[in-house]
Amino acid sequence: MHERGRVGRDRDPIGAIVDDDQHRGARDRGRGDPEGVVGGAMHGDMSGDRPGQRRELGREPVAVLAIDRALMFERPVDGRRARGQRECDDDPDASAHDANVACCAQVNAVAHMTTRMTPATVRRLAALRANRFERTPRAAPGRTLDTREATERVIARWSDDLCGLLNAMTRCELADLARALRVEAAGRSPALRAVLWERGAELERHGVEVGPALQPRPVVLGGHLVVQAAPRGLFPTSEAWPRALPPGVSPAPPSEEPETVDELLAAADRVIGVRLGGRGRDKGAWGLRAASLLGVVERGLEEPDWRGDVEVKTVPVAQEASGYWRVVEDPAIAMVGEGGLAKLARTLWLARASIAVPGADDDATIVSWYLLDWDSEVARLARRYLHERPKGPAGTAARGMYLHKRFFADAGMLASLNGWS
Repeated sequence: MHERGRVGRDRDPIGAIVDDDQHRGARDRGRGDPEGVVGGAMHGDMSGDRPGQRRELGREPVAVLAIDRALMFERPVDGRRARGQRECDDDPDASAHDANVACCAQVNAVAHMTTRMTPATVRRLAALRANRFERTPRAAPGRTLDTREATERVIARWSDDLCGLLNAMTRCELADLARALRVEAAGRSPALRAVLWERGAELERHGVEVGPALQPRPVVLGGHLVVQAAPRGLFPTSEAWPRALPPGVSPAPPSEEPETVDELLAAADRVIGVRLGGRGRDKGAWGLRAASLLGVVERGLEEPDWRGDVEVKTVPVAQEASGYWRVVEDPAIAMVGEGGLAKLARTLWLARASIAVPGADDDATIVSWYLLDWDSEVARLARRYLHERPKGPAGTAARGMYLHKRFFADAGMLASLNGWS
């Protein structure tokens, strides 16, 4: 039976963000960074009888290895929490999911690799403008840097983000670096990034075998390296990882609106595999159909969809040739000024995949669900990834709040689709 968690429900989400801003030091007490070497993988069990089964773990020491030091701290562990590729040679995505593979204090893979790049590569990387979603955005330099200055800038920007550095490099640059490091230089950019990450991880391990909790292994999504944080919410079990596209099933909506969270999640289980039909021109049609299959009554209010407690949102996903799932676009949360943060206090995310239908509009189905409660970490991620942009027809002045798709890697939803090691 799913337990109805109350994480983060004792204060409003806006207050949580303000409090989180005022207590940035919480990350040093174990509340924080999903992109670093700490994940929740040791706290979850993907083969359990029920997702998110509660365990009394109390307080557990967690070791964190940083580039230049090792820190030991304690944090409370919530046992309820389980925790078509584009070749980017000409326009690499410099905004990567962070990954720190450091295990040996004497070796930093980024520093080591940067010294083996050509001067032209180093200067190009140093001149890249930082993406607004990066952890520590940096302005582009206002002048041309010499090689020494460029090297220092590259190391400062990516010293704890080897994935980000490799994602920012073109295929030619990756091949040159592979040859300099005497590793296989054949293949396309995604394969070269994976090979070079392995080499960097090997350097930083210094011959010591470590587990994925200390050196999380990235997966390749959309041609780039992505580190998936372990799930921190509730999700259904799976016989295999990554999840397969579910076979079609007949809809079985409840006769009345669910009265409890457990009943809502049971309805979500029954929605998996149901075909939603053609969408038409209404971009929100699939979301409305999915909500109706859950038995959620549309009230048209600013509060969350289900009884003012749980917001129901679909998030578009696609399966790559490798079998891994990725989020394909930023989901809309709300119109600006309509309480978008309140809707993230407790969200039931429905992973929705499109299905091509020859000669007709695409169909869609629900692959899985993920129930995420608000806490200080979700507040931090929301502050980092929420953004505004125009919402509506061309030329509209209306603006909506959107959640960047990388949120779902850092908040654990991707791992609930793909599994984690």
